[in-house]
Amino acid sequence: MSAVAAEAAIVRHTLGNGLRVVVAEERSAPVAGVAVHYGVGFRSEARSGFAHLFEHLMFQGGAGAPDDHFHQVESAGGFCNASTRQDYTDFYDVVPAEALEHVLALEAARMREPKITQRAVRTQASVVKEEILGKLRRPYGGFPWPKLSPVLFRTFANAHDGYGDHAALDGVTVAECAEFFDRCYSPSNAVLTVAGDVDVRRTLDAVERLFGSIPARPAPAAVSYGEPEPDGVVEGECADPLAPLPAIAVGHRVPDPAASPRAHIALSVLAAILASNAASRLPERIRRDHGQAVTVTARAGLFDLLDARDPDMWILTAVHPHELDRRRVLDALDAELGAIAAAGPAPGELLRARLRQRTSHHRSLDHLANRVRMLGRFELLYADPGLTTRLPELFDETTVEEVAQAALGLRADSRAVLTLVPGAGKEDEAR
Repeated sequence: MSAVAAEAAIVRHTLGNGLRVVVAEERSAPVAGVAVHYGVGFRSEARSGFAHLFEHLMFQGGAGAPDDHFHQVESAGGFCNASTRQDYTDFYDVVPAEALEHVLALEAARMREPKITQRAVRTQASVVKEEILGKLRRPYGGFPWPKLSPVLFRTFANAHDGYGDHAALDGVTVAECAEFFDRCYSPSNAVLTVAGDVDVRRTLDAVERLFGSIPARPAPAAVSYGEPEPDGVVEGECADPLAPLPAIAVGHRVPDPAASPRAHIALSVLAAILASNAASRLPERIRRDHGQAVTVTARAGLFDLLDARDPDMWILTAVHPHELDRRRVLDALDAELGAIAAAGPAPGELLRARLRQRTSHHRSLDHLANRVRMLGRFELLYADPGLTTRLPELFDETTVEEVAQAALGLRADSRAVLTLVPGAGKEDEAR
């Protein structure tokens, strides 16, 4: 299906209670995807990890449900999951097409009234705490997120650990959860997306029948989380007793994605030029200048491209040998950014980077779960679900000048640098 045809197949509708609905018919396989995005993420919370905890609580299902959401979806032959990001929480299900209305009813039930008890709060707080510990039990767990955010940012909303911490999750009450649900999980603060082997008219009729009677509540007032960029380099350090090699993470503030999506696309292409594989600019320069191999990754966005409102960051990480000083890695990065800012990428280099971005995007959309989530996220954040199908065109349109400008904006005198120290704490553990 062409991008034009695909975008034409996207239907947008708004119910009387304010729920935005996106339906995308694409009948390549007999499956349907459903995603519900709520306009509340970890930047909206007062307790570290509360939004993440509430994501878990929603899987208890709707009030009066005989079983939790996981079991009800799996019994229909599907799977489901969720995630909590800076500005949204999304829940998604993929099921056989004939089970679509069943899953819509499950999502409507928990949007109307989730089943939240004090026992469930205690249980899910323990699950989240175990997830936190599991992350820390892996080498480079929590690197660069969430440890880079408090280096680059200063306000609680932007800098705290949205994954959660043990102390902050102690003592959460049902009343707190009810208030959070009432304030943040209203239909007017949500987007329902349905994609796959679906009939648009029948789907909209089912959505109206199942979701239309959910009482309307005001959406939370829009909040700006903007803060000044760092005045000079800001640095932090973390220890990882399980990491075999040292590493650094570099974070830069990026332009408001809603105001300048093309700038974000250029930053993503720049990331591919610098760090997409061992032959990319940065690892190749370090190998040539110092005879050392480094593992480098880079991306535009804390989690993904165009995945948040302002502010967001561009991230580069490098895992390097002990004998290679981190300063040399930073110098090599600055040299490559300076060269690209001055002359731009070579035409062939730009073409390869754009093709890698296109290929990665299309590969991601091969999975219905990714496709339905991206449609909903772009509707929620930018009121533009069609951006899902136009991204490849935007990659192709990225110019040498735009990439050069993106490199120029990543200034060495206005960034965060997080240094990971490996092996620290092993002796203490032994004792």
